[in-house]
Amino acid sequence: MVAKISVSGSLAGAINYNMNKFKADTAQILLTNKMLCPQQGEEFKVSDMMKDFELFMPQRYRTENPVFHVSLNPHPDDKLSDMELSLVAEEYMKRMGYGSQPYVVFKHHDISRHHLHVVSVRVNEKGKKINDKFERRRSKDITRSLEQKYGLHTAEKMSKEKKPELKMVDVSQGNAKEQVENVVREVMNKYHFLTFTEYKAVLTKFNIAAEEVKGSHYGSPFSGIVYSATDNEDNKVGNPFSSATLGKFAGNEALEKKYQASKEHLEKSRPAASLKRAINQAFAGATNKEQLRYNLFQSGIGVVYRENAAGRLYGVTFIDHNTGVVLNGSRLGKEYAANAIVDRLENPKQYEHLTNVAQSQGSAPFAPQQSPPAQQTIHHTEQHLESSSIGGSIGSLFDIPILPNGDDPEEEMFRRRMQKKKKKGRRM
Repeated sequence: MVAKISVSGSLAGAINYNMNKFKADTAQILLTNKMLCPQQGEEFKVSDMMKDFELFMPQRYRTENPVFHVSLNPHPDDKLSDMELSLVAEEYMKRMGYGSQPYVVFKHHDISRHHLHVVSVRVNEKGKKINDKFERRRSKDITRSLEQKYGLHTAEKMSKEKKPELKMVDVSQGNAKEQVENVVREVMNKYHFLTFTEYKAVLTKFNIAAEEVKGSHYGSPFSGIVYSATDNEDNKVGNPFSSATLGKFAGNEALEKKYQASKEHLEKSRPAASLKRAINQAFAGATNKEQLRYNLFQSGIGVVYRENAAGRLYGVTFIDHNTGVVLNGSRLGKEYAANAIVDRLENPKQYEHLTNVAQSQGSAPFAPQQSPPAQQTIHHTEQHLESSSIGGSIGSLFDIPILPNGDDPEEEMFRRRMQKKKKKGRRM
């Protein structure tokens, strides 16, 4: 049995994700702890669950991410009754230190194998955080013990065909350069991206920042890419590393080859339709960017928001960790670009049709349009954004041109608009 733990600051996001499955009859509630159950004939409501959790938690606490959300995944060959699944979840939560916490256990059957999702809070009634030291190591020990107790298949047998997952860089381990080198190498192997902006977006998910440097680097002549480790708040920590010190696989020449290889891969795989469906489904119950991010995370999709100093969204990149596809939102269509993301969150009813449309779309033949010459790219950006395909065709991925610096044209448009506003302000 494999346990996947996630922590977040959005209790509504965790509850909505599971309750949307419940409402769609692809999940059921097996067990609750310290939660008020509805009377006979009534159904569980998101608002009631929120109140139960909030009544238990104090108004003030220091924990930044108070939500505990774990998925428990038995081997497909393990046939457990609902009672046995409930006992497994109850014992797991108790041994993890959450036996006295409020929690809800959901059984999901939206895929071929049944699995559990448990939502709880990491803060007790006094505002003290539940012990999370060596959390994942303890979780692994507990699941192994439960496997033996209930005669389940081992996690090793379940995942022996899978390659180890990439880990985020942690400079506290003392081997930052080695970690950065390993992650960059694996990202180049496993992910498919068309621009430097998309490449940078993937690296941020593993606590790495990348920037192109021309002319000098810390006083020394250098032209290439500089990588830096970051913390969970995207702040650079430790010394940076140039692509020359990491290896040829991390430099500009390797990236140019990667862009071309990714384009050929995307032409064949046609990922647009499935990625759109996942994004559209993630909008269900999402009223802000963080809830959308959480819903996407539950489907194995990362999202990177790019905002200006005033907090205005001007760029968005979606990262499908399941397939390795990385695409700026505007490549998928205008409904997935930065401006539309904000509008969809504020006016969800206007976009309800998108989920049904995405589910009914087939794979259209690929018919890419030739991008304009580099010197004409900026002038044609707005025209291409207006005319780009928003259907299921993979052609829309290449309808929007790539700028010479590898940026998304939508971001360039945003910068140009801001410059115009500044100039107008000076005249006044």
